[in-house]
Amino acid sequence: MAGVAGPMLHRARARGTRFLAGLALGGAAGGLVLSVPVYLLGVLAGFLPLGVRVGLLVTACAIFGVADLVGRTPHVWRQVPQAFVRSLPPGRLGLIWGFDLGLLVTTQKTTSLIWVAGTAVILLRPELAAVTLAAIATLAAAAVTLNTLTRMLPEGMEVLTWSRPVRWMSGAMILAMPALLAITPPA
Repeated sequence: MAGVAGPMLHRARARGTRFLAGLALGGAAGGLVLSVPVYLLGVLAGFLPLGVRVGLLVTACAIFGVADLVGRTPHVWRQVPQAFVRSLPPGRLGLIWGFDLGLLVTTQKTTSLIWVAGTAVILLRPELAAVTLAAIATLAAAAVTLNTLTRMLPEGMEVLTWSRPVRWMSGAMILAMPALLAITPPA
């Protein structure tokens, strides 16, 4: 994304801004669409006893946390459709790519935090599906924007390679989540 938005912003700020705005709006829309099946899965999961649901979440945290620590974050090996770059105007391109990213499960992931959040929503608070998934998608668009702006730094300034340390921090936080569940169990 930053590889597209950066040059757009550099050549014509209005085009890049339209792309990034479309990315955020499309992401939120994709997150809202995804929230429907997540909510329905959560309703079905609600028939399980709370202890079973918490146990499933703890298990998911262990699996996803370790996956991040060893650099094996689960995701599909797919990116947004590149063919649209040359055929769509920036705002529409941003909307389509944002919607694709907002579906959260259709593209590559840096960390497993999205999977843990989705699992927690399904197992504990399905009524928060729309807010949670739209917020995650919007934060993803904000991360793309931040990444785009940091890549536009003047020559000679180093851009940090963050994926590995971010993945390690994610794994550590995910592994700490079961402890938080033990301290403040869901009602």
